[in-house]
Amino acid sequence: MKQVSYFILILYFTNIWSSNNLSPFSLQEQDSPDSLFSFAIEISDDEGEEASSSQAIGISSAEIRAKLEDLLALLHQDTAQLVDDSDPAKVLFKALRGQIPVDAEEILFKAAHLECHQLQYQKATQRLADRATHAQLLEEVMKVKHLADDKHKRIGILKSSGEMLKQKISGLSAKREALLAELKQVEESLSQAQQEESHLPEMIKTLKQEQNTQARKALQMKKKLKPVEGSDDEDIKEIEEVDQVRLRAISTIKALLNI
Repeated sequence: MKQVSYFILILYFTNIWSSNNLSPFSLQEQDSPDSLFSFAIEISDDEGEEASSSQAIGISSAEIRAKLEDLLALLHQDTAQLVDDSDPAKVLFKALRGQIPVDAEEILFKAAHLECHQLQYQKATQRLADRATHAQLLEEVMKVKHLADDKHKRIGILKSSGEMLKQKISGLSAKREALLAELKQVEESLSQAQQEESHLPEMIKTLKQEQNTQARKALQMKKKLKPVEGSDDEDIKEIEEVDQVRLRAISTIKALLNI
């Protein structure tokens, strides 16, 4: 009798959920059949044996009890299975029809015809899957957006450094031109120095020949040199004395001519 009363309590709460537009899926999210069954036991225990037996009036057949137990086992399946195929539950319900209280029969009728909720159940399940997919996609979008924002920041940094790089390139280009001009001048000087260096032996040889020639000429000329008597002062004095004679003669002639 207790098992039947537990089952009827489960059906009672199922009827409440149906009247409040609660889907079997929401039942699975909130409480499993096992947790609900335990709750029903607690209520049955609290209210006493009398309440349970009062709801089980007229259920004394072993066959009916067996079918109720079979239906109870079916209802412990996943709701998705019952929504997809409730034929086994329908068969059991037909056997129980008229054998159980009217209020319980109404509850069992709804449970045995869960296929009528198939479309809304599938839509609800699909919406849940779509929300999960949407959440996952949104997370991926945020990750990609974060990467894009990071790239945008890096682009901004690179753009701001562009002017500095232009100035640096301009300065380095000018320095390179100056260095190239200096290098060209150095190369020309180096080439000239190398040419002069290559001509040194011939120039030295030529100068040595000229040196020898001039030295020999100097020796020959030295041989022709003869010592001169007297001194420059004496010769200058004699020249002046002779020149005085000339000057006195000129003065005498001018006097005679009254010039």
